[in-house]
Amino acid sequence: MCSTERINKNYKLVPPDGGWGYMICVGVIINLVVLRGFTNSHGAVFKERFLELDMSTTSVSVLNCLGTLCISVSGFSTGFLLKYTSIRTLGLIAALLYSTGSFASTLCETEVLFFIFQGILQNIAHGMMVNLCFTIINQYFRKKRLYAMSIVQTVPALAVLVTPKLVKWIFDRYGSHWTLLLLSAVSLNNILAVTIMQPVSLNMNKVLPENKEIESKILLRDKKSNNASISSNLSNETNNLHRHTLNAHKGNIITRFKETKLYKNFILSNACLGLSICLFSDVKFVSLLPQALYYMGWNEALVARALMLFGLGNLLTRMLFVYISKWLTKLGTHDIYVVGLLIACLSRLGMLWSDNRIIMQSFLVIVGLARAIIEILHPLVIADCVSAENFSYALGVSMLAFGLISVVFGPIITAIRELTDSYATAFYILTSCFAITVIFWTIELVYKKNVHKRKPKRFLPDKS
Repeated sequence: MCSTERINKNYKLVPPDGGWGYMICVGVIINLVVLRGFTNSHGAVFKERFLELDMSTTSVSVLNCLGTLCISVSGFSTGFLLKYTSIRTLGLIAALLYSTGSFASTLCETEVLFFIFQGILQNIAHGMMVNLCFTIINQYFRKKRLYAMSIVQTVPALAVLVTPKLVKWIFDRYGSHWTLLLLSAVSLNNILAVTIMQPVSLNMNKVLPENKEIESKILLRDKKSNNASISSNLSNETNNLHRHTLNAHKGNIITRFKETKLYKNFILSNACLGLSICLFSDVKFVSLLPQALYYMGWNEALVARALMLFGLGNLLTRMLFVYISKWLTKLGTHDIYVVGLLIACLSRLGMLWSDNRIIMQSFLVIVGLARAIIEILHPLVIADCVSAENFSYALGVSMLAFGLISVVFGPIITAIRELTDSYATAFYILTSCFAITVIFWTIELVYKKNVHKRKPKRFLPDKS
């Protein structure tokens, strides 16, 4: 009986890497489709709403900055909130807030209320749900993490290509007001998606220790010495209880110290600043791209084709990641991410240095490819830098850094574009962010891979 109990105690609990984890993927896909699938249609759908509320261009810009800031702050706060509640409970709260903000922003009649419900409430829920989605994927998957992350980010990318035509059809048939109400109703799917997010502790797999022979010897030895150890165990339990009481307060201090050290080390690393800067550069580049193409004299059909090629390169790369994820895992996420940054830098330069439309469209496909690499690997790079327990905190720090960089440097890039009357100048500045990050990250990778060569060798003393 004792031997059986001893064997059970020596099982190692590991994430399922499948099983209910695939249901988690379904829930995350639903959430990300709701959060990201309709972003390309927001401008057309909310245009009439802005006119109804008599909102100026400045008000719309402030609304966008406020939304970005709320997403980043709520994403940063998610790790702390998970100390007091579970992922499913916090997800339900976020889903309810998101739907409430969506419905209320459709029905409100003043600009102030629209800012509160659309700019603040809905985006606070948005930030929390993004953090929770990637956190629970990181908890359920270890060996197949890249595979799972590729799946949950490929389907929303497909939705981004499909939903604009669907939304346009609904908009032309029912008008702006009913389209917004329909999108608000779609957001209720978040509640269903969150309810299937069971805690990972309920689905952990038991794995036997690798060295079974040593384990068997330990079991035999424990069985022989079982009677002799009973009395000592009783005294040890008393001493351990006393020691646990004395060290309880000390443990809280150590935990806080470790968290502070984590933030200091992570914030100053490429995995935080580099990721946030490159994500900002990518998002800003894509937002300016249609305007730049119109400025160059492209008509609406050419711009639509260019954006379609960009989206096609993005989608095909995500699908490719799903199929070759097992092989890519062996290469390392940091190395692949740096290669993606290099591709992003070179493809943008190639597009800027050419006036031929066919060549520019070809480079746009590569730009979409690079964007897929940057977005898929963003949470994975963070996961490789911190433990599973600290992932939500680290992702929150990265989201906060991205939000602050966007709010501060986004208007600066726009101002430079307007002062110089040149989109190329703004694009060169954004592209330089990729180049600088590639240089520093490459130095870091080379240093880490060669650090063992600089360690002095230890020689055993000569006993003669």
